[in-house]
Amino acid sequence: MKDDTLLDLAKSNLSSAKLLYRFKDDDEIRLNTVGYLLQQAIELALKHHLETSGVEYPKTHDIDSLLALCEEDEFPEIEPWAESITALESKTRYIKNYRLALRKVDQIMHLADKVIEKIEKLHEKDSEETDSFSP
Repeated sequence: MKDDTLLDLAKSNLSSAKLLYRFKDDDEIRLNTVGYLLQQAIELALKHHLETSGVEYPKTHDIDSLLALCEEDEFPEIEPWAESITALESKTRYIKNYRLALRKVDQIMHLADKVIEKIEKLHEKDSEETDSFSP
């Protein structure tokens, strides 16, 4: 949609990942698609956060680069996973016979949920503070 925010797109990717995950069976291509969608969800959520915080960000899929633009220790839950999450963008699409570990997908899905929820709360709070200063 024309008025969708990056956070709306992130939530859509997460929702699609969860739907596909329910039908994963032993299909490595489907599981790789879930991984790709989770990477996109986290990337877009971080970009939304930066954008709404007034921070310009580069055109990148690198989660570490996006985290470096956030306030220090703002997303400590992602930092240990940043490299693995970034790798999902390309490995799941371009490496033949690449197979994601189910445990890894579960953990990253949980992280995506937490990050999106955290960003929603942060910007909900910012919005409330802005509204309280309005005449």
